[in-house]
Amino acid sequence: MRILAIGAHPDDIEIGCGGTLSLLRDNGHHISLMVVTDGSMGGSLKTRRKEMEKSAKHLKADLYWGGYKDTSIPLNKGLITKIENIIKKVKPDITFTHFFGDTHQDHRKISQATTSASRYLRNVLYFEVPTTVDYNPSVFVDISSKIKEKERLLHIHDSQVYRTNVPNLSIIESMRSCAIFRGYQNRIKYAEGFVPLRLSLEIVQSGMIK
Repeated sequence: MRILAIGAHPDDIEIGCGGTLSLLRDNGHHISLMVVTDGSMGGSLKTRRKEMEKSAKHLKADLYWGGYKDTSIPLNKGLITKIENIIKKVKPDITFTHFFGDTHQDHRKISQATTSASRYLRNVLYFEVPTTVDYNPSVFVDISSKIKEKERLLHIHDSQVYRTNVPNLSIIESMRSCAIFRGYQNRIKYAEGFVPLRLSLEIVQSGMIK
């Protein structure tokens, strides 16, 4: 399958679905990432770009940049068209992006723009990040075998590890806490939870659902 994950800033995708992307990569699926801003409001542009490129390489993913500045994303036809162009290029079987309930304006705008741009796609799933609100996932992926891998992906974004705005709390601790909670909801140890915009199930010859 072809997988596309769309995030507002460097490290958003890894936080939201890094474990799931690692599982998909290991099962031979092709990963593409679209990062809409350069992340310069959260640190050095050069550093954040280098971190994102290293993370994409670790995921064996193609990386596309949107070219916008943090907090200056316009929710307009131009943004939707940029996302549509990547969708046309990648032709994703599954698309991941931000949930629309979020206290960060960049995340909300990317969610809204991707929802419009992906209107003809079959499988679109919203992920959560620390600023997500009113989130009630109904789709879960067991990432118990990938929790260390997800930690490694976040450690690649070294400049962001302690930028949680919570004293003495790292993004690693925040991620693990969320993974435990979502795992408990699904009766496993660690999980990533998703809210589907659309999700297609295929019944294969064995009678299994995938």
